[in-house]
Amino acid sequence: MQADTCIAWNGIRLSIPGHWEARVAAPCHLIFEAEFQPLLQLRWYQQSGKAPAESQRLAAALAKQGDMVEPKSAGSEKSNWAASWRQLESKFQVLAFSAGREKTPSGGAFSCPHCHTLFHFQTFPDKIAMDTTGDIGAIGKAIAEALATLSCHDHDEDLYRIQDFSLSLPPGFRLMDYSFASGLTRLSFAAGKLRLTAARLAPADERLKRQSLAEILLAQTDVADLQIRETGEENSCEGFRDPAIFRRLLLRLRRDRPFVRARIGHDPLHNRLLSLILSGSRPLPAGLLPEIAATYAIV
Repeated sequence: MQADTCIAWNGIRLSIPGHWEARVAAPCHLIFEAEFQPLLQLRWYQQSGKAPAESQRLAAALAKQGDMVEPKSAGSEKSNWAASWRQLESKFQVLAFSAGREKTPSGGAFSCPHCHTLFHFQTFPDKIAMDTTGDIGAIGKAIAEALATLSCHDHDEDLYRIQDFSLSLPPGFRLMDYSFASGLTRLSFAAGKLRLTAARLAPADERLKRQSLAEILLAQTDVADLQIRETGEENSCEGFRDPAIFRRLLLRLRRDRPFVRARIGHDPLHNRLLSLILSGSRPLPAGLLPEIAATYAIV
């Protein structure tokens, strides 16, 4: 049996069975699959600082969609799967749920009492068989156990761990954009006037046949005057732009961020290239990119 896998994306974390795959459908929407079959989709609405009443309002709106009902109206339908929800109910306030064919669980809404994040999940009931006791089977229990591991606040850093990579960011960075194209994954973040782009390129061996690490880094940054230098580490290099005052003024007039620091590394074991590009309108914090680069890895 494969060990559980930690998934982290845009403010949430959870553990899923090792043979599941997580796919990003939207900034706050994940779909979980096994053997290319969908099992669970999870959406969340971040409401930090808002009153719990806002969660109640959104849950009521969700309850009007399909067959979702409030827990107090569930009656006997909830009895078939209350045991699998017990861990979830100990951490979150369950606001609404639904039962599909043969009273198998098909969805629900719950909120965090601490940060008021609202979660809405949907399962695919045809994949959730009932056992002989009338309770949900192994897949349904795995879904309930995965949901019970959800965490949405009190994280020391912002962790992004999905597909085969892991990246930790200091607090303050917000996800702005992402792309999961074939051979190129790219995530873009902002923190005030700072911009950060993380990319994963594959296969590394084919790319390195055509270009050097420095040439790939230049193409990734699209900064013609980037100065390349060695990092002192094998299979990596970095580049920077720290222009003089007159050059800074010209770049700002062009709406270009004058200060750039970038880094690329080759992971030969996994045949991947990992790059980071940090840019800003003011001089960049000296240790920020190395700090982030130390957390960026194939897992």
